Amino acid sequence: MKYSTIIKQLFVVTKSKWILQFIKGNIYSIASFEVVSNLQKSIPHLDRIIDVGANSGQFSKVANHFYPNASIDSFEPLPNLYPKIEEMFKKNEKIRTHNMALGNENGSIKFNRHKYGHISSILDLSAENVHYPKGENALDQIDVEIKTLDGIFAAELHNKNQTTLLKLDVQGYELEVLRGGTESIKNIDYIVIEANLEQLYKNQPTFTEVNTFLNERSFELAGMLDFNLGKDNKYIEIDLLYQNTLKRK
Repeated sequence: MKYSTIIKQLFVVTKSKWILQFIKGNIYSIASFEVVSNLQKSIPHLDRIIDVGANSGQFSKVANHFYPNASIDSFEPLPNLYPKIEEMFKKNEKIRTHNMALGNENGSIKFNRHKYGHISSILDLSAENVHYPKGENALDQIDVEIKTLDGIFAAELHNKNQTTLLKLDVQGYELEVLRGGTESIKNIDYIVIEANLEQLYKNQPTFTEVNTFLNERSFELAGMLDFNLGKDNKYIEIDLLYQNTLKRK
């Protein structure tokens, strides 16, 4: 772990209530705790959360702590990670788990699996990416099921009295998930998205492209929740909160 990352995590631990939960025996991802605790300060109540790119379930676990009454749908395509979240949440009636990717198509798609699951992606790593480990940690490729957000949720999200959050952490594939959910997001109040500030993956859309797509659909940037540092302490990823201005009215 890099020195800068340790300093950042110590800062999160000291300024948040993470350490109090740890003392109680509740172990949460520090990064997810930072994101959701900051989110909860702006949005005290949520009825529904859609967690796309669940990894080991860390975001859903923290979200369930801060929003215990919210229903959560957690999506993770990797066959080595999905059983962990399925086991973690099997007794929790508020959380449904889905072993699939989301995008702008239905069927099967090639998925690049990395030793470090959180940087696995449908997209290939960019040759210009100096921030992620390579060499012995190289990718292998597997087939995973893929569906669209609209195919799953378009018919479910018409309850105007329900406050819904969509969280996207899909390593450069966020725009494709949004394109597959143009009807669904009309009925979503907030979107938390991990925006890449550098070309970490091949054919990855720029932050400007993603931001423009959201702005054109009445989502405005409402705040920054967290950030990730790369080589030489460069800011490479930021977790941003967007709000649907049409649903706010």
